[in-house]
Amino acid sequence: MSAPLYGTRPPFSDPGPSARTDGISVASRVVHLEPGWFSLALVPGLVDPGTGLPGVRVSLPPGPTGRRETVSISTMRGDGWMTANDEPIMLRVAAGGGDVLVTQYWSAADPAGVPPALKLSRLNPEEATGPAIGATQGGAAQGGVPYAAEIVAHIEGIGDVDGKLGDWVGMRGSGRSIEGFSLAPRQGISPEEFEMRAVLGRDWLSPWLPGGRFCGSRGLALPLRGFCLRLYPMAAARFDLSCTARFVDGSEVAPVGADLVCTAPSLAALEAFQLRLRPRGP
Repeated sequence: MSAPLYGTRPPFSDPGPSARTDGISVASRVVHLEPGWFSLALVPGLVDPGTGLPGVRVSLPPGPTGRRETVSISTMRGDGWMTANDEPIMLRVAAGGGDVLVTQYWSAADPAGVPPALKLSRLNPEEATGPAIGATQGGAAQGGVPYAAEIVAHIEGIGDVDGKLGDWVGMRGSGRSIEGFSLAPRQGISPEEFEMRAVLGRDWLSPWLPGGRFCGSRGLALPLRGFCLRLYPMAAARFDLSCTARFVDGSEVAPVGADLVCTAPSLAALEAFQLRLRPRGP
């Protein structure tokens, strides 16, 4: 983050009280977050081979039901843990802000003797209560510039690249993953006639987004594992929408129709995809 989001002290600048038990050090603190979408990641560092630490777990602190429901926590792992090789934890904070309980674990043998470093990033800096991960206002890119292409994909280590329906978008064979994309067809259907969602991990999907919005993230090392598109009934009666995709492990998925998840059995990161929109016969 270029500047602290929470007053004069970043939320993780103070490690808080810690304790040691059975060779593991533990530190917990309650962090208040303003409304919006956030990513919480472990900063890369040494991993203890014996314990697999450091690790982090984020949960809701005790409190009244209504207050606790102001924060939604999404993790790639079903057990709620995040370790060194896991994807970041996603946090959605409703209007009014909310609290999360962050518990850090690290090996007591770690010579540094301090909790693992964490990086908290706001995913929607332009809007305090954005509707979804990496979403921007319909038809507009970050910074308010309208999308000029039918498809804009953000590629790991490259940035945004333009594409169009019927062409391959992404870099097949490069090993570079797609972190997000927008879709705004120039003819046939309008962005108001379809929705899309991202696959971020096993049993971990983003909310449905209206067409035209950016689906995914930029520069957070959070690759898409696939996606799903669906047409509204009137558009589905006129058009057939299908997707073909390639993933960084070399696997490919044959054309997948609308309403079906386009992803690899291995959940490998998405490397390239091709979207086709064909009019239905009379």
